[in-house]
Amino acid sequence: MKIVEYGNMEGKRILCIPGVFMAAECFRRLSQELPEYRLVCVTLDGFHPGSEEFRGLEQQTEKLVRMLQDRGLTSFELVIGLSMGTIFSVRLAKHPALEIKKLFLDGAVNFYRSKVKGVVHASIYLIFRYFMNTAKKNKERSANDLKKIYAGDWGEIMQVCRASLTEPSLRVMARLLADYTLEPGVKQPMYLIFGGKEDNIKVNSKVVKTLYPDARIMVKEGYTHLEYLNRQPEEYGRLVRKVLKK
Repeated sequence: MKIVEYGNMEGKRILCIPGVFMAAECFRRLSQELPEYRLVCVTLDGFHPGSEEFRGLEQQTEKLVRMLQDRGLTSFELVIGLSMGTIFSVRLAKHPALEIKKLFLDGAVNFYRSKVKGVVHASIYLIFRYFMNTAKKNKERSANDLKKIYAGDWGEIMQVCRASLTEPSLRVMARLLADYTLEPGVKQPMYLIFGGKEDNIKVNSKVVKTLYPDARIMVKEGYTHLEYLNRQPEEYGRLVRKVLKK
């Protein structure tokens, strides 16, 4: 696990948690739209060269909290969680060692346990294993595929993340993503954003509203999973700033 910081080191803090095959550097472009803030950006274990294994939600959460405490970083205006990072954002929001004012969850994973959990688990595992193996065996093909989807430097960053993942970490992640349900108990204001092309918007929104009726849900039509942040960082930055000032 590693932490990279961007922006004004004296500014108010935003904690940024990326998703699967993503790293802290994926927030670099967003930091340029929020120069007055201090962005504390995380790369979870399993996604950078030389990292330890990804051992589970609890282990990764506690490790991150210790790293933040060691840096004297325990209060944040906002936590931004992308995809799998939304799971960690919710857990961190309830952690007694941290003071977090608001949550911004983007491109959430399924917030519900599927009736066909075994099928979901197998699908996640096989898809991620394909990405991992392709990145290691055919770097050029993997990098070219990523460049077709993501703008800027995300392709290069994600190629490294894919190539860094190991089989033990992959197995733990697949189980976590297939078996997760949205946790109750978050007291902070919660904002969620989905790309209009994501296929779990209706079900996820229902789950969110059942537990958190005051949560604000936004849908950006025409975009896929996390594409709005990648393709429109200027607009995304304005949206984040708007949430911060509410």
